[in-house]
Amino acid sequence: MTFWGLFNKNFKELIREKKRNVLLFVLPIAMFVFVFLFFTNSQVEKSFVKPISIGIIDNDKSLYSSALIEAYKGNESFTDFININVGNNELREAFEQGEYDALVEVPKDFADSLMRFEEDPVQVKIAYEDPMKAILFKNVMESYENFITSVQVGVEVLYDKMEELSMTNEEISLYNNEISYELVMTSVGRNRFFRYNGLVNIPSTTSVNYFFIAIVMMFLMYMSIFTAIDLLREREHMCFKRLKVARISIFRYLLSKLLSSTVFIFIIVIVWFLMISITTNLTIHNNLGYIVLYIISCILFAVSFAMFISSLFKRDENVILVSNIYIFINAIIGGSIIPIHYMPDVLRKIAVITPNYWMIKGMLYLDSGYKHMYGIIIMGVFISMSILLTYLSFLRYKNNN
Repeated sequence: MTFWGLFNKNFKELIREKKRNVLLFVLPIAMFVFVFLFFTNSQVEKSFVKPISIGIIDNDKSLYSSALIEAYKGNESFTDFININVGNNELREAFEQGEYDALVEVPKDFADSLMRFEEDPVQVKIAYEDPMKAILFKNVMESYENFITSVQVGVEVLYDKMEELSMTNEEISLYNNEISYELVMTSVGRNRFFRYNGLVNIPSTTSVNYFFIAIVMMFLMYMSIFTAIDLLREREHMCFKRLKVARISIFRYLLSKLLSSTVFIFIIVIVWFLMISITTNLTIHNNLGYIVLYIISCILFAVSFAMFISSLFKRDENVILVSNIYIFINAIIGGSIIPIHYMPDVLRKIAVITPNYWMIKGMLYLDSGYKHMYGIIIMGVFISMSILLTYLSFLRYKNNN
């Protein structure tokens, strides 16, 4: 029998289980309807802030002011959170219309006043429609102010010491210009004094989207148990011995079982999504192609993991007991019941060992479009783990038979 013949046989056997399929289809829908009725329009806690949009009007147009602006625009750690647009007076109107979160105006002769410590400050306007963004930007500007002020104090102390040493005005002016020049250059490149450690958090989403993802991932694990039960029953009926007689590779049979179950579960998930998207405002915002591939990778992992568990036991009762306990604990700790955003740090550290945690987290990355590369990496890990678990299942079944 060819591989596709085995695939067709396994797929038809899954379709014939009508009562089981109806239950697998209806139960998740009922759970999601319950969640939708109670959590519509609510939002789980945001763990990151959308980029702050800033308009800059450079009236100085000097080498130093341009260098300062370019230093921030070229800093990846800074531009991940702040979008900078340099322009003219039209930015004022755009700020008044709410297109920018802040407006920074660099005065004329700003660089000269900075070198001479004259009072000619940068004018900053902040929009307070989003208090979080306003506070963040305010702190950024105050940190810059404190940095310049602390250096200024040091330069003024040095200036006083030079006067005490009865240095000539020309010497004092020369040293003052050199030190002030260093101050400007230091303020431009002050980022080299810091080491950045990136923190990858979990994107925010509405509660409806989150629980739909969480419910789907939890039922992927539950539906995969039936593949494990089918394998045990086939082993009890000497199916694997007949495969040897027919000279059909056990690995080929397990692979056909893996792919047929994956296709069958994927069809159910697609039907779930179509029904929910028609009756609610649930939509996929970004990376549709990657999301489809990601769901397939999650199903592959869930089915291959169930196949591996089936290879460890000889009775289906043991498989059902162990699988249900594991999936239930995995659902609680992994974020299918308590949102990951609300978990305390201790519980979140434990959650990283559960598949549900990574299934949900990767899906949120792809759906939000925030750091979607992390979702692709998680997808690659699931596919690799699926191949490994399928091979380990093959070794177990081969040795048992």
